[in-house]
Amino acid sequence: MAVSAGRVPSQPAAEAGEARYVGEFYMDHRHGKGICYWPDGSKFTGAFYLGRIEGYGTLEWKDGRKFQGLYKSDERFGPGIESYPDGCQDVGLWLRDHLIKLCTEVPGWFSLLDYPAHCRYIDDNSQKKYISVEEDPFLYSYKHLPFDDKDIFPEGVFAYSCNTDHLTLTRSVLEECDAWYFQNTSKLPEEDPWPVANVTPLLVRMQTHVYKHRRCQMEFTSDVSLILSGARSIYGPPGPRELASEQLIQKAARGDYDGVYAILRNGLAHPDIADKHGYTALAAAAVHSHSDIVDLLLDSGADVNKCSDEGLSALSMCFILFYPEESFKDNIAERSLHSSKWNEQSESSETVNVAEGIISERQKRWETIQLLLRRGADPNASWVTPHLLFFAVKAADAEAVKLLLERGARTDVQLPSKLGGLTPLHIAASIPGEEGVQITQYLLHSAPDLNARAEDGNKVYGPDQIPQPPSREANLTGGVTLQLKNEEGPPQEYFSFHSSPVPEEGGRSALHIACAREDDSEHARDVIRLLLMHQANPNTLWSGHSPLSLAIASGNDLAVVELLKHGADPNLPLSGAISALCAAVSTEYEHQRTTAQRIALVDKLLEAGADILAPVTLREGQRKAVGTAVDYAYYKYYQDRRIAHTSYHILSASEQEVFQTRQSLLEHITAKLRERVILKEKEWDQEELRRFKKLGSAVHTRVSKKKGGSCHVEEVRLPFFKYCYQCGRSVGVQLSPCMRCHEVFTCSETCRRRSWNERHRQECSGLLEKSTGQAALDASSEGCKKNVTDEKGENEREGKNERRGGGKTEVGIGGREHHRKND
Repeated sequence: MAVSAGRVPSQPAAEAGEARYVGEFYMDHRHGKGICYWPDGSKFTGAFYLGRIEGYGTLEWKDGRKFQGLYKSDERFGPGIESYPDGCQDVGLWLRDHLIKLCTEVPGWFSLLDYPAHCRYIDDNSQKKYISVEEDPFLYSYKHLPFDDKDIFPEGVFAYSCNTDHLTLTRSVLEECDAWYFQNTSKLPEEDPWPVANVTPLLVRMQTHVYKHRRCQMEFTSDVSLILSGARSIYGPPGPRELASEQLIQKAARGDYDGVYAILRNGLAHPDIADKHGYTALAAAAVHSHSDIVDLLLDSGADVNKCSDEGLSALSMCFILFYPEESFKDNIAERSLHSSKWNEQSESSETVNVAEGIISERQKRWETIQLLLRRGADPNASWVTPHLLFFAVKAADAEAVKLLLERGARTDVQLPSKLGGLTPLHIAASIPGEEGVQITQYLLHSAPDLNARAEDGNKVYGPDQIPQPPSREANLTGGVTLQLKNEEGPPQEYFSFHSSPVPEEGGRSALHIACAREDDSEHARDVIRLLLMHQANPNTLWSGHSPLSLAIASGNDLAVVELLKHGADPNLPLSGAISALCAAVSTEYEHQRTTAQRIALVDKLLEAGADILAPVTLREGQRKAVGTAVDYAYYKYYQDRRIAHTSYHILSASEQEVFQTRQSLLEHITAKLRERVILKEKEWDQEELRRFKKLGSAVHTRVSKKKGGSCHVEEVRLPFFKYCYQCGRSVGVQLSPCMRCHEVFTCSETCRRRSWNERHRQECSGLLEKSTGQAALDASSEGCKKNVTDEKGENEREGKNERRGGGKTEVGIGGREHHRKND
C-alpha cells in the first residue's frame, strides 16, 4: 500500500502484508517510539500515540524524498522540512500535504508599522497571550463530567475493549497515556511561557501541539525555533511547494486570476498559505481590492478570518486602508488625538482626475469590505486594537457602523488604557452633526452598558485647568483674603438634604462627554436625549462634575432642560461640596452666556428644585467655612482682582461690560436668597424669631427642672440664619444688626445704606409698629438716625479714597463700593 505525503495508515496490518511495525506498545496500541515499514519501501521512524503517528518523526520514500517534522493523528501538523533528491527543501509549518506558513517574506506584505497613526492603539501588555496545555479557557464546570471514567464507562471496560476510535478518551486515560508516552523524555529546566505568535484558532492549536512536544525536539534534526521564527537561510533552495505558495500570494496581490486558479486547481498550494509574517493570499487580494480573487480563494477553502502575526485579519487591513487618520472627525472624547483635515486642493483638471481616481479606488475597497462581511468575515476577529467599529465611529460613517453591528460587531470593546479606555459609545456621543446622533442611536440598540466609564478618572475637565492670564495671577498675589472663621452656614432647617447617596467619582460616561460638547447644542441635545431615554444615569461624577454641571459649563441650555426633565439632581454635591447652581454663577464659565441667559439659567435651576441655601464649603489655605451659593458667587467674583478692585472708569469697555454682567447676576441671586430666607422664616412664630434675633445668637439656653429639685441646662439651636440683607453674604464678613429693629443684618456701611434706601426703610417702620416697649423703640430710633446722618459724610470719605487710587482691600469686609458709576 502506497503512503501519501501527508497521511500514514493508522492501523498495523503486518499479517495482511500492508505494513510492519517495530516499537513500543501500550494498551495494545502502538504507543511511544517505533519504526513502521511499508511494502513499497517507505519507512517512518518516530513517535506513535494510541496507534496513530503523533509527535516528531521522519518519513522516507523509496525515491529519495524525505519529510522530517511534527505529526498529529497521522497527519503533518506543525514545523517540518520536506527534502528532495536534487537538494531542494520545502520549509515551514505544514497542514497535511501542504505548507500553511512559509519561512520567507513576500514583497509588499501588509504591516501595521507602515501606518504609525494607528500604531498608538496597540497595547503590547494587554495583547500578550501565552500557550498552556494545562488550562483550557473554554473548559466550563459542566464539561468536567465526561472526563470522569465512572460517569461514562462501567468498571473494567478496558479489559474488554481498547478501541479508542469508538471509546471516549477520559481525562484519566489521557493522563496515563501521556505519562507512558513521555516517560523516557528528559525534563526541561524551568522556562518562560511561550507567547502566542498567531491568534488564528488553527495556528493556536498548532502552537499548542508544538509546545506539548517541546521536550521531544531533540529527535528533530533541525532547530524547531528557527522554523517558528521564520529563519530560512540555513536550508536548501526552495522546493516546488514553497515556490508555488509564494507565487500564489504574489499572483493574488497582482490580480492574476488565471494564475491563482491554476495553482489552486492543481493542488500546488494551500488556499490559506501565508508568508513568515502571516500575510495570506486572501489578505493580498483584499488589500488590493481584487474581489474576484477573494471569491475564488474563499470558494477554495480559505479562512476569511485568518489573522496575520500582528493580529490583523483581511477585513481589518481593508479598514485601515479605507479609514486613514485624515478621515477621522474631531471629537472631544479623544483629547490626545491630533486629527487633521483633508487638504484643500485647487480645482484644476489634474486635481479633479486624481480625486476621481481616489473615489474610484475607495469605492472598490468599500465593495471588498462588503464582500468579506457577506462571506462571513467576523468584525471581532482582529486581535489588535482598535476594534473595527472604532474606525467607522471615528470617521462618522453611519452606514458602516450599521453594517458592522448587523454582522455582530461587539460594542463593549475599549481602547487601550493609555488612550483612556474609551468605548465606541463614548466617541459616538462626541461626534458633531447629525451623523453623531445616528451612530449613537445604532449603538444604543446593542450597547451592553450605557454608563460604562472611561479610564480617565484622574483627568481634569479642560476649562478647569486653563491657567489665568499672567496679569491676573500677579493681582491675585496681592493678598486677597476672605477672613474665613469656620462659619457653619445656614441652619439645617433652611435647606433640604441630599437624600440619595453621593456617587463616587470615576471616568467619563458617554453622557458626560455629550454634555461637555460645545460644537452643536441641538445635536448634542439630541444625543443626550437618546442616552437618557435608554436609562443613562444623569447623576454620576467625573472630575468633580455631573452631566448637569458640564452642560452648564459648556453653555448648552438645551441640554440643561433635557437633563432636568429626565431626573438630573440640581443639588447633587460636586467636588469641593458645590452644586450645579454654583457652576451657574461661577465666573469660569460666564463667557458661554449673556447676562440674561445666566439669570434665566439660575431661575431654571431654582424652579427645578435647586436649593440656594444648600451648604457650600469655601476654602482658603488651611481655613474654611460653610456658606451658600451666594457666598460662592462672591468668592469667584473677587478672584478676578482686576474687575473687582479697580475703579469703574479705569476699566476698558469690555471689562466694564463684564463687570455689569457680574453685578447683575450677583444682585439677582442675592434677591433669590433673600426671598428664600424670608419665605422659610414665615413658617415659624414671628415674635419668637424676632426675640431670638435681638439676642444676636443662634443658640438659646433653656433651664428645666428635674425631679428632686435639680436643674438641667440645655442649649437649643434656633432656626436663625445670619446673612447680609443687602449682598446676601454670610461667610468672611462681619455682620451688624439694624440698630432700629434688630431684624436684619448688614456687612458694611455701604450695604446698610443701600438696604435702608431700597427696601428696609418701609420694612423697619412696619416692624417697629408691631414691637412693644417704648424704651426699645427709642433706643432703636437713635440707631437708625445715626445711619441716616452718617450717610453724607461716608460718601465724601469714599470719594476721597477712590481719588487716591484705593488701597489694599480684604474681600468680605465690603465697606466700599469701587464701581459706582455715578461717582
